[in-house]
Amino acid sequence: MKLIVNGEHIEKSEIQREAEQLRTIFQQMPEEERAQHGLKTADIEKTALEWSRENVIERTLLRQEAEKTTETVAQEEIEKALTAFKKQLANTKKQGEGFDEEMVRKEITTRIKLDRLIGKLTSQIPSPKNREIAEYYRKNKKQFKMPEMVHAAHIVKNVGDGITEETASQEIASIQHRLRTGETFERLADLDSDCPGDGGDLGCFPRGKMVEEFDRVVFSLNPGVISEIFRTPFGFHIAKVKKHFPECLKSLTEVREEIDNQLRKNKEKKVVERFIDDLRAKAEITTEASRT
Repeated sequence: MKLIVNGEHIEKSEIQREAEQLRTIFQQMPEEERAQHGLKTADIEKTALEWSRENVIERTLLRQEAEKTTETVAQEEIEKALTAFKKQLANTKKQGEGFDEEMVRKEITTRIKLDRLIGKLTSQIPSPKNREIAEYYRKNKKQFKMPEMVHAAHIVKNVGDGITEETASQEIASIQHRLRTGETFERLADLDSDCPGDGGDLGCFPRGKMVEEFDRVVFSLNPGVISEIFRTPFGFHIAKVKKHFPECLKSLTEVREEIDNQLRKNKEKKVVERFIDDLRAKAEITTEASRT
């Protein structure tokens, strides 16, 4: 059944596409996050359709309002966006697939007008005050906790794909011997590891990012210490911890800019939501079968 917004017909397929995207998001949410949004597993399908309909209506109302403006969009601005679109298309589309350039130009023009509309709506929002930032920090400290982390590197000899346990074990033992006779960890990681490059550097990571067997070793090592050989589901490893970072809470100074941006976004969202509510109150929204 078609949705009609101020005389504009919205195909059911558009709502269904939106619902499919929401359904995927809902299904990937942890149970705790679903509960925070009041989502029950049994209601995912129904909720996805309801939210999709609302999202499509809101986008349509905003677009219609943006298209009412008599402001012109510079041709240079359109061409710049079109060039970027073509480059993106070249990376994602099969060779020979085309597009309706005139339609894309219209969509670009509308998007620019919409961005301008949102910009005008939010341009007068005052910057967050220091007390607002401090209050947000106080109430959301959990958000700014940094988990325990390590910066580690490894050398690995994989087991599988034709490489036997015995072969991999012998190869990692040979590497360990060379380490003990003075060759550097980084050189051997680049030359002889099955995961070469950057001296075996894995960067910084918290517990749970790697497999349990790997975490157990690296989180027990002191910085600069090279581990004994150990086994994971992937094969045999030797690890080296470069730095160990204990769990900590970021200071207000460190996160002030992040909080400022978040508070601005929250205020902008409220302004836009109120604007959409006003548009909706004046809009005629119907279906082919019944009025809403």
